[in-house]
Amino acid sequence: MVLYSDNSYQLVYIMKKSIIIAIVILLALVSFVASKKDNNLLTKEDQKNKVATTIFPLYDITRQIAGDEFEVVLLLPAGASPHTFDPQPSLLKELQESKAIFAIGYGLDNWSTTIAQSINAPIIPLDHNIDLRATVDEHDEHDDNDHDNHVGHNHGPIDPHYWLSIHSAEQITTNIANELSELDPANADLYQNRAETYKEKLESLEDELENKTQSLSNKNIISLHDAWYYFAEEFNLNLVGTFEPSAGKEPSPRYISELKDAVDKYDVSTLFMEPQLSQTSIKSFTNDNNLSIAIIDPLGGVEGRNSYIELMRYNVDQVVTALNKE
Repeated sequence: MVLYSDNSYQLVYIMKKSIIIAIVILLALVSFVASKKDNNLLTKEDQKNKVATTIFPLYDITRQIAGDEFEVVLLLPAGASPHTFDPQPSLLKELQESKAIFAIGYGLDNWSTTIAQSINAPIIPLDHNIDLRATVDEHDEHDDNDHDNHVGHNHGPIDPHYWLSIHSAEQITTNIANELSELDPANADLYQNRAETYKEKLESLEDELENKTQSLSNKNIISLHDAWYYFAEEFNLNLVGTFEPSAGKEPSPRYISELKDAVDKYDVSTLFMEPQLSQTSIKSFTNDNNLSIAIIDPLGGVEGRNSYIELMRYNVDQVVTALNKE
């Protein structure tokens, strides 16, 4: 029989207690590491891919295709004009980790270049396979259906407002699906399927809106600036002139005289302007020529025009309503 002294009992007690404490600490460390690993995995899974877009129509079409797989960020705020937009440094924080910036190009959103350089992301124009038109002053031959006797000029040799044709928007949809598929090949089928579904909606919209404009007796219009030639061509409208020779440029007296001649020749009674731009410059001209003013919107992103489809339906309805009053 082995007898233990009080000191021996104390030593055994201390050793047991130390072992228990060590086990508790080890379990706590293992639990912490496992929790940290799970949280990291969760964070990684929760982090979406990100892509930016310069204007609202591109933003809306992109989010239709991207679904939950991409976070889509809009650069140009609602109500701002791409011709005067000055991006603020605070925007860069939201754009960090963006894989690309989808843009229109041809001078309309050149301000995205500085942003792209700052966040080290490529700019991807979405004009591939789109039938781009030359600006008005690049045309040498016209007939009445091709907007003869036009008064207007543009940003450069190519008119960048191609998204205002629904037919072009269908190709933009294809281009976006292809770009997202390259950025995220694992979900390529998702993007392609969503694109096909969305293009079917656009085709239905195109038929619906073309039917609305077919019965117009006078299809001659003028606009504040030269954003509307693709739109006019798609819906068989005759855009005979624009008030501004180019975006933000005041017309000369000679230019105003030529525009007045076009108004008289084509029996125009409405000037279509944009909500992003001031009406101040056109007041004298509209008053002198007995013109009414109607609003059409190239950008949207506001209530009632908070999708590309809503935007295009709004614009056609505005034109049809104004011209039916004549």
